[in-house]
Amino acid sequence: MVKTIRWICEKCSKKWIHPIEECLYCGEKIKKKIGTKTKVAGCTKIYNPNPLHPVVPYNVLLLEDEYGNKMPKKTIKDYEIGEIYEDVPDASEETVAAIKIKYDYYEAVKEALELIGDIEVNDSTRILLKPNLSIPGYFYLGMCTNPKVLDALIQLLLDKGARNKNITIAEQSFFSPSEKALAKTGVTEIIKKFGINYVDISKTEFEEKKEMEFTLEVSKIVNDFDLILNVPVIKTDMLLGIDGAFENLTRFLSKKTFEELSKDKEKVVLALAVLPKLFPKFITIGDASIGIQGNGPAQYGEPGFFNMLFAARNPVVHDRAVQDVFCLRKIPYVELASQLGLGEYDISKINFVGNELDALRRDIKQPIGSKLIEK
Repeated sequence: MVKTIRWICEKCSKKWIHPIEECLYCGEKIKKKIGTKTKVAGCTKIYNPNPLHPVVPYNVLLLEDEYGNKMPKKTIKDYEIGEIYEDVPDASEETVAAIKIKYDYYEAVKEALELIGDIEVNDSTRILLKPNLSIPGYFYLGMCTNPKVLDALIQLLLDKGARNKNITIAEQSFFSPSEKALAKTGVTEIIKKFGINYVDISKTEFEEKKEMEFTLEVSKIVNDFDLILNVPVIKTDMLLGIDGAFENLTRFLSKKTFEELSKDKEKVVLALAVLPKLFPKFITIGDASIGIQGNGPAQYGEPGFFNMLFAARNPVVHDRAVQDVFCLRKIPYVELASQLGLGEYDISKINFVGNELDALRRDIKQPIGSKLIEK
């Protein structure tokens, strides 16, 4: 399943590769046309590396859909002219979808979920969305989950049959008032637009859960939903290595638990590794549209315009995929979680759909100073 998208004026047959509402030539309303049957119409092999394409050689395919629309596609695998190009969805725990965003956030989110086996919802499904809105900062600086991703995800859920009253965004901030962070991120407008719910996790009830040597206070809100979608923004982190699936779960903890763990850097590694055990099954949609690279996760980092989405049913698989795509150093708590039986860490056993791992690899700026990541 590979999608080509065109915005077409049916009156004068003009086409655009980006969203447009009215034809610039005749004023007619534009319709979106999506092609799903693609074959290889051309191919060029590239041998010269550059910072965005360090793995060589690679191929740039020219794909053509059933409507005659064409699009380029980078691959490592060789193809013949006329060969069918397709991605096969895989709902296994070892699969990660890695999607490049091309103008249309809705189709990118939809494709990412479809490639990991999709989700089923109806008008009674209770859905919890957990974005990263913990720092008062603008999304275009990579500080928080992109509201365009959340907008697309909520619209997709509604299109699948969910009801707005059953969709809840939950978040808290350990460092500043949640209202301040919420306003800056642009999510307030989304909540009003769709009429969905918002819950400040810090104001919910917490229950003690024991795992290994830890007694952690976890919000009871995680028990109230049929579907949990973990939607972190992908950022480098001077302490943790990356902010991804694991880090985004920490704000389901009480502030008291968070502060206790923060006092002992060595315990943080083990605590993060066991964190997914405390929650019902969830799907992670990693927002790498605009993230942070360098000395993240806040003002000392710099925006990374990655234009990508990751989706996985397993947090270990998700964070390991992010680590390898962006050529980051080993993150011990993700590997430890795998050793505890929480997911596949061996990158050779992780199934990439949407794009190949080596076709995505790029060396972004590393975080420095962390005691939790291996040099």
